[in-house]
Amino acid sequence: MKRLIAFLVFAIATSGCLTGTALGQSDFYIRSNYSNGGFTGSHEILRKPKEGYYEALYCNMTFWVSSSTVAWTEEQAEAGQTLVVEEDNGAVSRSGRKIVCEDYKSFATLEDLGLKPSEIEEIRGTGDTVRTKSSRLRTIRDAFKQFK
Repeated sequence: MKRLIAFLVFAIATSGCLTGTALGQSDFYIRSNYSNGGFTGSHEILRKPKEGYYEALYCNMTFWVSSSTVAWTEEQAEAGQTLVVEEDNGAVSRSGRKIVCEDYKSFATLEDLGLKPSEIEEIRGTGDTVRTKSSRLRTIRDAFKQFK
């Protein structure tokens, strides 16, 4: 009887550890920091393909990213922010974060995604054919223009 109880306890403990490992898969983020190290923002990037995402290389590692994430990294780098790719796996360590790529000068650009030039212009908001993106505030402002 004691052996049966010991076996059951061992089986339950082992299955809990395996479940924790399966659920605790790493997430990856591009993180932006001010030059003083303060947090600016982050975007999640994926290790597996997803519809609407593009394949991109970061330090010879393949990720799947949205075009808006790539545009954001371009803007952040242009503004002088420091960008890193970090792995977040809280199950491994207390902080859970580990930098896996610091070479942000080699990060993917919109041109690397294989987009058409007109699509790149639209995403960046440049060119003559760009459609103005609607926003709630713009809509409210336009509605009240007649009352000036």
